[in-house]
Amino acid sequence: MTDFLQTLVSGIALGCLYAVLALGFVVVARASGILNLAQGSFVILGAYLAYALIHQAGLPFWVGVVIAMAAVAVFAVLLEALVVHRVTDHFAALLVTFGITIAVAPIVTAIWPGDSLNLDDPWALEVIRVAGIGITARDATLIPITAVLLLAFFLFFRFTRIGLSLRATAIDSEAAMAQGVSTRFVFGISWGIAGALGAFGGVVLSTTVGGGVRPGLEVYAFLALPVIILGGLESPLGAVVGGLIIGVVQQFAVSLVPESWGSGFADVVPYLVMLVILLIRPAGLFGRKEIRRA
Repeated sequence: MTDFLQTLVSGIALGCLYAVLALGFVVVARASGILNLAQGSFVILGAYLAYALIHQAGLPFWVGVVIAMAAVAVFAVLLEALVVHRVTDHFAALLVTFGITIAVAPIVTAIWPGDSLNLDDPWALEVIRVAGIGITARDATLIPITAVLLLAFFLFFRFTRIGLSLRATAIDSEAAMAQGVSTRFVFGISWGIAGALGAFGGVVLSTTVGGGVRPGLEVYAFLALPVIILGGLESPLGAVVGGLIIGVVQQFAVSLVPESWGSGFADVVPYLVMLVILLIRPAGLFGRKEIRRA
């Protein structure tokens, strides 16, 4: 029973990370209909900026993380205004955003060279014992922080004028424009949120998957793709629920699947879960079925 609960807690923590990464994709897709593959650039840029602010500028860990999130948010807004906004076709925008990740990643690692840079996170390897269950300090910190972050996200969407504008644009952009909503402003805000979430995800990835801040970190952003497809591409709730499902299932796969199946089987599990769900609900758990007229 103890092993079950410990695996469950680890799965929830991993699911929280997936949810944060997925929300970065969802908020842009919901506002503009674009699958933003530049999210990987936000992840690696956020991680390296946090390293620079903490180690080179000497800022406290959480201060450096918050400033890195704000800086990447500004970068994302400028990116949308100067590059992505000029591309009107959604498929072309998909390719452009993927190209941005491919271009930004080597530039970032050229500025901060090194195979692996230690972020010196405050929780290190400490383990907290609760009712006989060993919970890493990282997981014990990540779960409530992510919960607060997600709660703030939903409150922002539900109870603020900007959040209302985002929701209105997602439902019907032309009707929102007719009511005086600036879609340019909405797109910029959505990209800023995506940038901040990507930066936070990059910091957590640097302390979670091992190896520290390093080249190739941007690839981990695409771990969220099965999550957003599972939950529904434009559903924030789907991102959270899908992230938790994938995280928990993957952790149990790590602990229960025989070694003879191969060490990489757990990495395939998210895609297997995604395929099973899509066979039942092609639009995802919380996705809306698109109706087309001939």
